[in-house]
Amino acid sequence: MLQASQLSLEIGGKKILRELSFSVSPGIIGLLGPNGAGKSTFIKLILGVMRPTKGEVLLNGKGNYGGEDPLTRVGFMPEARAFHPSMRGVDYVIFAGELQGMPRRDARRRANETLDCLGVGESRFRPMGQYSAGMIQKTKLAQALVHDPPLLILDEPTAGLDPPSREEMLELLRVLGDSHGKSILISTHLLGDVERTCDQVVVLNQGECLFCGKLLELLKPSKSLFQISFAGEMENPQEIFQSAGWEFTLGEEPGLGVVAGPPGESPTHLFQSIHRARGWVKKLVPVEPRLDEVFFTLIQNHRGGK
Repeated sequence: MLQASQLSLEIGGKKILRELSFSVSPGIIGLLGPNGAGKSTFIKLILGVMRPTKGEVLLNGKGNYGGEDPLTRVGFMPEARAFHPSMRGVDYVIFAGELQGMPRRDARRRANETLDCLGVGESRFRPMGQYSAGMIQKTKLAQALVHDPPLLILDEPTAGLDPPSREEMLELLRVLGDSHGKSILISTHLLGDVERTCDQVVVLNQGECLFCGKLLELLKPSKSLFQISFAGEMENPQEIFQSAGWEFTLGEEPGLGVVAGPPGESPTHLFQSIHRARGWVKKLVPVEPRLDEVFFTLIQNHRGGK
């Protein structure tokens, strides 16, 4: 669906993107990276508003440069409030349709259909300067959808939203992806949104691609981790755990901690070793990797290798 091939950009002797090469399948994709990672530049190259020094972007196998305008195949929702506050919501979406070459009658019809789909009611006839943050985001999403593109690119779609509006926006994105077959690229710093909506992720840092693939693959633990609570007459728990092939990190109180073993390893031997040492396990809870922890580790390891 979306492919970058040896994509590089250099401005004034500074390398902004460094030979990005990856591809993502149709679905909902999270575009992640710290500030300055190259996310915004990559989006501009997809949209065709910038050209790379080297390489190309392919959308459904078609190049972005020198042929069909990529904006006809992509809907873009910017983070900025790119509208005049006196403009009515419906007129904003109609105008977006006309910019895509739609006749005004078709643009009006599609604008109202799209706003209906997103739950924007009579508010569409009010000036956008009177809108809540949630209504603004819905209307910005509508202008990205009005020409029915196969790919949506959303820049911080939940920024500034209160919890109910944020949940509503995430649900809209899930419906667009699952029920309407849209591929959606979400650029965001809110990693919780990515965990809840995305099936694939691309991680950029310092203009390089650190990871591209399934979210579940990124979160696949390198070790079996468990929180453990134990009791008994064990004199040296550290040695007991090590003899069973597990690492042990002591918690805030005696008898509490985290054990780590080989990936997929069952804690059976651990139970047996504790029992032989006249102890017992009170509680053993799997520890699932969190995206923020994995993301931070990726970025730190990349910076450390520079």
